Amino acid sequence: MTRLETLRAAPASASAMGVAAAGSNDQDADLSDESAPIRKAAILLVSLEQPLASQLLAQLDRSAVEAVTLEIARLERIAPAEQQAVLEEFYGLGLRRLRFVFEDLVKMDDTDIREAYHDEDVTTWALALGGAARPVRAKVLRALSALAAGGLSRALDQLGPFRLDDAEAAQMDVAERLRRLHDHGRLTLPDPNGQEAILV
Repeated sequence: MTRLETLRAAPASASAMGVAAAGSNDQDADLSDESAPIRKAAILLVSLEQPLASQLLAQLDRSAVEAVTLEIARLERIAPAEQQAVLEEFYGLGLRRLRFVFEDLVKMDDTDIREAYHDEDVTTWALALGGAARPVRAKVLRALSALAAGGLSRALDQLGPFRLDDAEAAQMDVAERLRRLHDHGRLTLPDPNGQEAILV
C-alpha cells in the first residue's frame, strides 16, 4: 500500500483530527517556522485528490474550515521537501490507526490504557483479555489502578469457558474503541514501526 493509498484508507475522522491539530510538536528545524498546524493542513488538502480533500474538510468545524481555506488562498510555492514532510506525517498518523490491533496494547503507555478502560466495559475487556497472550493481560492489569485491576481480575476469574470467536470479537471491539480515542486526540497509538515519533 502506498502512502497516498494509506491516507485514502484512513477514516475521515482520523485524518480530520490531524488536519485540525497536526504539527504543533514538529521537531524538524527546517520546517518548524513555516509549517504551523493550519499551514500543514492547507498543504495536505492541496496535495490530495479533490474528493478526499472535500471529505476531510467536511469533518472539520466551521472555524477550522475557514482558517484552512484562508491559508490555502495564501499558499504560493510549496517547497517539495515541505510537502513531502507533511504527507509523511499524515501517512504516519493514518498508519498507526490502520495497523493497530489488540495485541499492540503491550506497546502502549499505561496512562493511555487507563484512559481507554472504563469499569462499565469490564465484561468486554475480560473476554478480550481471556483470549489474549499473557503479556497483554499482564500489561493491562499493571497499567490500571489497583481498584480497576482488581475488578478486571475478578471478571477474568469468573469467565468460565468461552468461544474463541467471542474473545476475538471483544478484542476487535476494544481495539476500535482505542482507535476512536486516538482519532479524538485522547490517547496515542503505538508507532507501527516501533519508533518513537511525535505527531500531534
